[in-house]
Amino acid sequence: MTTGIRRVEYLPYKMDIALSVVDRIGKSIVPGFSLDKVEQNYVKLIKYFHADPTFDGILEKGIMLMGPTGTGKTLAMKIMQVYRKIDDTYYFKDNKAYRMNYDIYHVNDIVSNFIDTGFDGIDIYCRRYVACFDDMGTEIEQVKHYGNNLDVMSHIMAERYAKGLLTFATTNFPVRVLEEKYDDRTISRMYTLFNFIPMTGEDYRRL
Repeated sequence: MTTGIRRVEYLPYKMDIALSVVDRIGKSIVPGFSLDKVEQNYVKLIKYFHADPTFDGILEKGIMLMGPTGTGKTLAMKIMQVYRKIDDTYYFKDNKAYRMNYDIYHVNDIVSNFIDTGFDGIDIYCRRYVACFDDMGTEIEQVKHYGNNLDVMSHIMAERYAKGLLTFATTNFPVRVLEEKYDDRTISRMYTLFNFIPMTGEDYRRL
């Protein structure tokens, strides 16, 4: 369990109304968006962001959406980025309240920031109280900045784990592939930081 985090329940709510709102948000981002075949994915996410005790996972952890390319993982995090604003969801860490607002950062942009500016360029990702990292596992594993050799995302996971920060992510890879890419310590931290949620459905990009 992520140390010091306490979620705030936003109850009661009606799932059919919540799904209708998600559908409208999705269509505002991607006009062809449809909940057909992906509704259960959003049921899980809605439960998570409401801190619904029936969520099948640990609410004090973040979430990592997993699935093949094009299945709408990044879109789902963009939709929930808007959805959470309805109740302006908060969580408590060490008895202080923090909004669950987050930005979505692509891992390749983060690695580029380190190459350009070193540790100063990635400091924000290590300390934001909520952050979402897009396409985990696609980044270059080891990069250099003036002689500093670093696995950037493993470093960020270590910092967020140490600080007990709420962390979201998306990945195209199953856990077994992530276990091949990252070292054992990073994988162990990921298990502490994330609920792993598979995204099912057709490839939106092909549709």
